[in-house]
Amino acid sequence: MKKFVTLLLVSLFASVAFAGIDPGTDSFGVYFDTAGNTNTYATGPFTPFNAYLILANPAGPTNGFECTVTPSGAAFFALSTTLGGAGALDVDSSTNGFAVGAASDYPIVNGGIVLVTWQMMVTAPAPALEFRINKATIPSMTGGLPVVTGNGILRRCGISSGSVTAPVAYVNSPSQPVPAEVSSFGTVKSLFR
Repeated sequence: MKKFVTLLLVSLFASVAFAGIDPGTDSFGVYFDTAGNTNTYATGPFTPFNAYLILANPAGPTNGFECTVTPSGAAFFALSTTLGGAGALDVDSSTNGFAVGAASDYPIVNGGIVLVTWQMMVTAPAPALEFRINKATIPSMTGGLPVVTGNGILRRCGISSGSVTAPVAYVNSPSQPVPAEVSSFGTVKSLFR
C-alpha cells in the first residue's frame, strides 16, 4: 500500500509540476502573457506582438536584475523595449544586455515580476524565432546565470528551460521549450521515509 501511495503522489506531482508559471524559485523566462503561462506564440509577418521577461517566484524583494536575452532565428524588429519597475534604469548599453536597477522593489503579480516588455514583429513566418537567456554582459556573480538584487543582496537565478543553451520561448515553431525538472524522484521518495 505504501508503494501505491508513493506512486500516486509522484504521478500527481508530475502532472502539475509544469502547470502555470515556472515553478522554479528566482527563475527567468520569456513569455507571451504577463502571467507567464505561454512560452510559444504563432503570428504572421509584420504583426506586432508583446513578449515579456519574467522573474518567476522571486525568493525575496527584488529591485534590480542583470542578464542577456538573445533572440535568434527569424528576422525580427523590436519596436519598443519597456522596463518594469518604478524609475528603472538600464546601464548596459549592449543590444541584448540588461543591468537594471529600480527605485523601489518590483511588484509581484501572479507569482512573478515583469522585468521587461518588448513589442516585436517577425518579417517572415519561418524560421522560428527563439529566445535564450544568459548571464549579463559584465556579470556581478560567477556561474554564468542571470542575477537579481534585493535588500542589497545579489541572488543567482535559474532559467526556465534549465540551461543557457536551450531556448526559453519560441515564435512560429512546432517545438516547445523543455522546462527544467522541479524535483527528482529521490526527493519525492524521501518524503515517505
